[in-house]
Amino acid sequence: MQQEDNRTVEDLFSNIDTSPNVVDIADDDDEDALEVDSAEWEMDSAVGGMSFVSSTQSLSSSLYEHVVENGRTYHKFKEGKYPLPNDEPEQDRLDFQHQVYKLSLEGKLYQAPVENPRNVLDVATGTGIWAIEFAQENPGSNVVGTDLSPIQPTYVPPNCSFQICDAEDEWDFSVPFDFIHMRAVVTCFRSPRAVMESAMSSLAPGGWLQMRDPIMPFKFLTPPPEGCALARWNDLAMEASGRIGRRWDNAVHYAQWMRELGFEDVVEIKEQLPLNPWAKGRRVKYLSLWLQHDMLQGIEAISMALFTRVLGWDVDDLKVFLEDVKRDMKDTSIHSYSEGVLVYGRKPLG
Repeated sequence: MQQEDNRTVEDLFSNIDTSPNVVDIADDDDEDALEVDSAEWEMDSAVGGMSFVSSTQSLSSSLYEHVVENGRTYHKFKEGKYPLPNDEPEQDRLDFQHQVYKLSLEGKLYQAPVENPRNVLDVATGTGIWAIEFAQENPGSNVVGTDLSPIQPTYVPPNCSFQICDAEDEWDFSVPFDFIHMRAVVTCFRSPRAVMESAMSSLAPGGWLQMRDPIMPFKFLTPPPEGCALARWNDLAMEASGRIGRRWDNAVHYAQWMRELGFEDVVEIKEQLPLNPWAKGRRVKYLSLWLQHDMLQGIEAISMALFTRVLGWDVDDLKVFLEDVKRDMKDTSIHSYSEGVLVYGRKPLG
């Protein structure tokens, strides 16, 4: 009989060696690098203790206007452009997602070889948690975060500020940046390449751009079972994102677009992480639980506007369907995983 494990995921991670010699998460495009683990795995006790204090809890709701739709709130500025909500549950999830990204980088905020950046820009900053932490770690840097939603906290480091603007509009910053960071923007832009071009124009010579995103849809190492709700969700989500001209598979082109735009020293790091702990390796199992928690909390936020506005789904029908999707995400016999890329490049010195 398996002994119950009452430790939280935070407890488990505190004892895991995250040095490079034990990292077993695939960092190339060979799907065989993920290997199915046939051993049984108990998840419930591990995910039960996951929680993070939102960085936005000090924000007064009177500071911004929002649109209420199907029980979720959305940004008012450029209404309808970004399909995910901006309410407190989504803000909490974004802060949790930030921890997932950091864990996969062994606690680091970025991978690009940036040294002593004076001016830093975080595009689509969301709750501002990345910008705030970067400012705290780099007191000599001036950090600006931009977003469509003013959901950032009011109390921030003195070297951190936020602006409400649309990254797809013309950029008009007063100073060039030494580092521009974009993360989880796969749902944001009609033309990520055009946004990259704006970034290139706004970088100082020698400045770095880093982008990190999933390449949707979710993948399967082995064929999913017939009638798999997650596989159906894949097809429907990709159809809806394509209809509104904001394709979710654009990240596959990031490295190519950077090179075409003139970036030098472009590095592309491909990432694979299971949606549940079906793969071998202690560290990859626990990282997969963090990703799974992020997706279980976020699947409604990701789906609601696309499925109801674009595909015409009834809200109640969608919620029933999403319960089936969540079930499949947790099913270790379904070998699903997320594939993504982290890409960075440097603006030429000349």
